[in-house]
Amino acid sequence: MSFSFLPNAVLVLCLGCLVQLAAISWRRHVARDAILCVIVLVAALASIMMPTVLIMTGAMPLFAPDTWASFAGALIILSVLAVVLMSRHGAISADPTVNSEYFLLLTLTALGSVAMTGAVHFVSFFLGLETLSLALLGLIAFQNKRLDAGEAAMKYLLLSGVASATMVFGFALIYAETGSLRFAAPDLTQAPEPIIGIMGVILVLTGMFFKLSAVPFHLWLADVLEGTSVPVAALVAVTSKIALFAAMLRYFSSVNLYLPSAQVNEIMIVAVLSMVGGNLLAVVQTDLRRLLAGSSIAHVGYLLVAFLSPGPFGVASAAFYLAAYAISTLGVFAIMNGVLPQGTDIREWHGLFRRKPAAALAMSVMLISLAGIPPAVGFFAKFYIVAAGVSAHHTLLLLVLILSSTIGLFYYLRMILIMLTPAPAGRETHAEVTAPTPVNAALITVLACATILLGVCPSTLVQRSQGLVVAPPLPSAPAKLP
Repeated sequence: MSFSFLPNAVLVLCLGCLVQLAAISWRRHVARDAILCVIVLVAALASIMMPTVLIMTGAMPLFAPDTWASFAGALIILSVLAVVLMSRHGAISADPTVNSEYFLLLTLTALGSVAMTGAVHFVSFFLGLETLSLALLGLIAFQNKRLDAGEAAMKYLLLSGVASATMVFGFALIYAETGSLRFAAPDLTQAPEPIIGIMGVILVLTGMFFKLSAVPFHLWLADVLEGTSVPVAALVAVTSKIALFAAMLRYFSSVNLYLPSAQVNEIMIVAVLSMVGGNLLAVVQTDLRRLLAGSSIAHVGYLLVAFLSPGPFGVASAAFYLAAYAISTLGVFAIMNGVLPQGTDIREWHGLFRRKPAAALAMSVMLISLAGIPPAVGFFAKFYIVAAGVSAHHTLLLLVLILSSTIGLFYYLRMILIMLTPAPAGRETHAEVTAPTPVNAALITVLACATILLGVCPSTLVQRSQGLVVAPPLPSAPAKLP
């Protein structure tokens, strides 16, 4: 008899969305809706630590409540919670009557992302993916009085639709070959027409790489981050990456990635292109959001090194790196939103150490973490990735990682140098330096302290990451095709 689990966090977030929708329908109130969103997210986070309460029998399994799903789900909820805290009235939309829906969309984003992390069926994965995609589409276009917000939303809509269609086509080919809808890469050794299944897996991978914005499927990310608000840019750069990578790791958890195959070769090529291409893209940028887009692409490449190293450090190093990346990237966006929300040009950050020394110091901490410089957590995270690559004997990937990380040092340290030096003579900064709200200041402080403490004492997070387990694919009899 089969068992079907509904994760606690998914249940809480579904109920929370209904409560928020009812509250907005009754009467809009921005402060109340923001607090309600925080309550729902905190309740969902607490529910992850509890035993599963809803178990059904005799149904097709949709979710696997394992420790990997719990870790990724908790990281997603914490990231969305950070985005809620950094969002402030006026930074979201010039129209105060539409802010309430913003927090509902954030809860829907968390719902779709958490559902993806534990999905073991094509249907549950695709529902979570589309919930995330549609919520992000609304958030990207939320600044409805900006033309570039509409342009960014349109680009995201078109390319997200192409990626989803590509994955659905891949699912159809896999189903035609295996007769199964399990969210797991199929074993095609005994398949009558393995080429159909191989093409299906490659199409699914291609769709995932579109969503991850890995090279060469990355062109949309910089435009989207530049066109939307700072909190939503943080959401796109962090939350969607965690959800997609967690789902991708689960999909290939039963595949021997040491054996050469078409999908392994594709992942290796994309990893190399992302590490090199992401850093080269960031080097030439003068816009901070576009620079962070290139940084995000490069970090996807680093994560793929851990993905291709399914040894004793594979899952653990990926989990640690996801946490380190989320903390550092959210910190950069929180500082940007609190101090220079309009300062997208990196030249506007000249002399920030004189104008806002605390914010500049926190920004430097986040940047050295992203660069992988000790004592920040990013150094140990990258070292963990290298250890995973060494255990899997991926010499080429490690050489590319070291080379691309060296390129990355340039633009991270250049940003710190810009904050240390005053603006050149004859060029005045135009962006107004603002004081962060108390909530945003507290968020920046917590993220900066976490970046240093986890870098100096990473043992707690290491032990947690080493205990993560991805449940094996649940057995199911193939469906009979007509």
